[in-house]
Amino acid sequence: MRKLTKRYIIDSLDNLNLSKPIRYERYYINDKLRVQRKDNKYQKEILDNYNNVIEKINISKVEFLELKESSYSEIIRDSYLFLEDSRVSIKKYLGKYEGLYRVEVTFNSLEEKNEYRKESWMGQEITDSSLAFDKDLSKLSVDEFKRELRKYLKQ
Repeated sequence: MRKLTKRYIIDSLDNLNLSKPIRYERYYINDKLRVQRKDNKYQKEILDNYNNVIEKINISKVEFLELKESSYSEIIRDSYLFLEDSRVSIKKYLGKYEGLYRVEVTFNSLEEKNEYRKESWMGQEITDSSLAFDKDLSKLSVDEFKRELRKYLKQ
C-alpha cells in the first residue's frame, strides 16, 4: 500500500518554526534493505515494494559498519518537525544531495490527503518524482540529481 503522504520542495528553512534536527545517515544495500544511524541508534530496515518499512531491527554499531561497506549509496539528512502542524516534517539533505529540502505531509486518510491544500511557503509537489523517496534519490548520479532538482526549484 502506498503511503498517505504528499511531498513538496522548498529552497530553504528560513522563517520556519522547526524542532531541533535529528541526523539520519542511511545506506542502501539493495531495494529491500537499508541500514541507518539515527542519532546514536543503529537500525536495519526491511522495505516492501512501496518503500514502506515492514521490519525495523536495532543492530550493533559493528553490524551497521559491516553492512554499510556493502551499500551502493549514502544519504545523510537532517529531519525536522514543523511545529505548527504535526503532519509536516522537513528533510534537509547534506553531502551528495545538498540543496534538497523536502517537505513531507502525512495523512490519516485518503480523504484528508485529497482535501489538503499546501501551505503558501511550500514549493512544487514532488510526490511522483525521483526526489520524493530516499530509495529513488539514492539511485541518481550527481548530474541526474542536479538536473532533477533544477526542474523544481525557482531559478
